[in-house]
Formats: sequence, structure tokens, C-alpha cells
Amino acid sequence: MGFADFIEKRRKKNPPIIGNSGIPAYCLKKIGSRHILLAGGGGAAKTGVKNEIETHLLTTNLANPEIGLRAECVDKFNTDTFATMNMDIACVGEEQNGKYVIAAGHDQFCDLYITRGYKLTDEELERRLAYDMSSMKRIRTDEHPNNSYQKCVRFDRNSRGRIFATGGADGNIRIWDARVILRSESENEAVPLITIKAHKNDVDDLDFGFDSQTIISIGSDGTSSIWCTKTGEKLLDLPFPSELSKGFKMRSIRCTNLGAASNNNVFVAAYNSISRSSKDMASYVALWAFNMERKAARPFVVKIVAKGEAVSSLAVSDCGNFVAIGTMSGGVAVFDTHEFKRLLYSPETHGIFVTGLEFVNTVAGNISDDTSLSPVGPGAASGYQTTVLSLSADQSVQLHRVPFAKPTPFTEILLIASLISLFLWYFLSFFI
Repeated sequence: MGFADFIEKRRKKNPPIIGNSGIPAYCLKKIGSRHILLAGGGGAAKTGVKNEIETHLLTTNLANPEIGLRAECVDKFNTDTFATMNMDIACVGEEQNGKYVIAAGHDQFCDLYITRGYKLTDEELERRLAYDMSSMKRIRTDEHPNNSYQKCVRFDRNSRGRIFATGGADGNIRIWDARVILRSESENEAVPLITIKAHKNDVDDLDFGFDSQTIISIGSDGTSSIWCTKTGEKLLDLPFPSELSKGFKMRSIRCTNLGAASNNNVFVAAYNSISRSSKDMASYVALWAFNMERKAARPFVVKIVAKGEAVSSLAVSDCGNFVAIGTMSGGVAVFDTHEFKRLLYSPETHGIFVTGLEFVNTVAGNISDDTSLSPVGPGAASGYQTTVLSLSADQSVQLHRVPFAKPTPFTEILLIASLISLFLWYFLSFFI
């Protein structure tokens, strides 16, 4: 990324590790404002590596003083012979009730789990706050004849855990109603609300628009399309930005809430070089806006974010103002969404590629029954512009904080003003 990045690498400090997964973890999702879920495992191979969904509590207890936060594993949920390779979570009510629905991709299936509220773990020394999780239903979400596999799953943010979409090896997007699935008697009884033949090959990524009327998908060939969630109609084949040559393909996509006031769907897309030669490799991000009425989309900002690198993961903050990328070399970067100004860059902070990113909350809701307490308290990102967690195949969880810009000290302003005055006096003295 240039000379400045070389200097950053030379100054690199110890990685800001706040926790580790006991399994090879591929999925990172926040659940509530105090916990995260890590999911993965060794799969069906009998290697002794477990398949689990781990619940970690973000706590200041016994934390590294340089970081001030620690991710402590407080609960584990066994997923049998399946390693969770993709996952999404949605809250079905108010946060203080602790009720969530979790969709986890397990080979050609999607397993639905629910949390019925909070629980206290049975620790000998000190009990910890966790979630009361239960396995509910399993559905088949991919019908590829040879290599059936679910590759992505996303909840509609406006449905409170009811509507979700899956994509996989057969190229189809399937939109499901979780309530219907949970009421069904058997796996075969549950059918999708709609099936969209989206791509010739794998569906690599997808996301719902913030208006819930559209869904955007990426095929394994790097092409992307926008679909109507009600009818399955293709609304647009997303063109490539003119700033990019034909040697790129779309890698990931995430929708934001930035266009809500203008009736536009605003989303962020990440692009990687098709060539894996380090000489030619580069990665870009683009900020797009799609108008449903005109069925037209255009990129507002297109910017290179990495040279000699490939994006492995992408995340957008809940407020929509921040974007984070993880790279194949283990780097993490955070950008302002509006201009893609880089706010943080941690090159090779992980030992290997980044598998998950998640922005955490600045405030934490009060879950106590004591109504005299404040309804909210400081969250994991309190005191910073934004904070993002990263997960890697090295099984470590890291915390990356973006501080607020420091105001220019008054003495520095006086010094600058004095230097300018001195320069003007010296320059004008030749004309007097």
C-alpha cells in the first residue's frame, strides 16, 4: 500500500488479541451488546476437532491493561458432525429479553437455533452471563446434484428474524420464512417462499437491501444482480465501475442504511483482482446507490484499498458510516463509508487470512429488572469513533479501535500563527 504502509509495518505493535477460539472458527457474529458467537469446527472428519458454536462474553475482567477488554468463552453448543461455515443472527424482540434466531450453514443444510433468554453458567468460581440456546429445525437449502453446499445466509433486517435468504452451489437464492419452518413437522415440509435462479454456478454472497424489497447477489464468476424479493424478478445486472478493468471480480457485498432518506438502496461492494500475481493484485471498494423506481444503479465512490492484497471479508457498521475489510494476508482496515478515507490499518495483524469482521456497540442495554438503573451503559466501543472485531483462521479474535481525532492544541495554533506572521513580515520587508 505504499511507503506509508511500509512505515506502519515497521512500527507494528503486538496484535490486539482479546481471545481465542478453541476450534478452527470461520464465523464471527455479535449477539446483543455484550457477547459474540464464534462458529466452526473440523467437520465430519474424525480428527478429534469439535464442531461448535461458542459464546464469548466481552468483559473487562482480567483483561490485558493495554487493550482493556477480553473475550471470555462462557458457553459452547455442539453442532454434531457439521462445521458452521456461514452464519447470521437476528433479534426477535428487545435486546433485554435475550431472544435471537440463528441461521447456520452446515453443508447442504441450514440449521435454525433460538435463544430463549439469558442464563448464568455453572462455573465453580464465578457464574457468567450466557444465552439459553436450543436447536430447532434443519432445512435443506441447496440441491446441486454433485456438490450440494450452502455458501451464504442473511436475515432481512426489518423482519425481526422472520425472513432470511440462502445461496449455494446450485446457483439459486431461496427466501424463507423462519416462523413457517419452526412450525413445520419435518425437514421436507418446509419450502421456500420464493426460489430465484440467480447464477449459473455458486452464489458466493448476498444481502437484503434496507428497504427489504431487494436482494443483491454475487456469483462465483464475479457477476452481481439485484432481485425483487416479492416476485423474484431480476431488476438489474450490476455493471462494473468504469474505474476497474476487466481483470477484477466482485468479492463481497453489504448494504447500508445511508440511502433511506432518498429512497435509494446504498451498498458497499469489494472487488479483487482475478490475477493472483502479487505484481498485479489489487483490491477496490465501491459505494453504490440503486433506485428502485428507475431500476438504475451507479457508483458514487470507487477507491483502491489494497495493493498486492485480496479482500477476504467485508463488514459495514450498523450506523452505515464505517466499512471494515479483512485481507488474505491477515490485515484489517477501517474506512469512512462516505469517501473511503482510511481511518485504521493493521497490516498482517493476524497470522493468516481474516474470516470474519464485526462492529461492536458503543452502548450496552440494561438487562436488569431494576428499573432505577440507566437503560443503557457504555459498550465495548465506548469512547471511540468505532470498534471492530476480527477473526482469523489462526483462531484469534482481535479488537481494532478508531479513536476520535484529537483537536489541535492552542499552543500549536499560536506557533503556526507566529511562523506565518514572521514569514509575512520578512517577505513584506523587501517592499517597504
